[in-house]
Amino acid sequence: MTDQDDQNVVRIPDVLLHYDAELVYTYNGQRFTGIGYEDDPERGRSEISCVDGAQEGPSRDWYPSGQLKGETIYKGNVRDGHNREFREDGSMWLEEIYEHGVLVRSARFDENGNVIESFEISEDSPSFSQLQRLWEQFGR
Repeated sequence: MTDQDDQNVVRIPDVLLHYDAELVYTYNGQRFTGIGYEDDPERGRSEISCVDGAQEGPSRDWYPSGQLKGETIYKGNVRDGHNREFREDGSMWLEEIYEHGVLVRSARFDENGNVIESFEISEDSPSFSQLQRLWEQFGR
């Protein structure tokens, strides 16, 4: 069974998707393009976006109340963009920025929105040389 949203994006229940060790998602033996979802009244809703078998685009989770719990952007099965996590009242407690799967910046927030912890990658970080190689290979 497939659901279709207004933009004709194929929506498949997660339990019907299969993935291998490299996280290649398939549906009926074919690489999957669309949205895989799970909707559990006790745990909430979750969605992953896939293109040609790889996570591509937003992955989202919601609390059972319907409030957004988190959103992570993927490109080619790796985090590439923002990752944001929210409390059930809607306030953000974590924001991270990834480039090619490497964490480049993050901030944690208290209940009032004040930054209580932050990180930014520096040139002397062990991950920075890896990030430079990825920039050379795939661009910024």
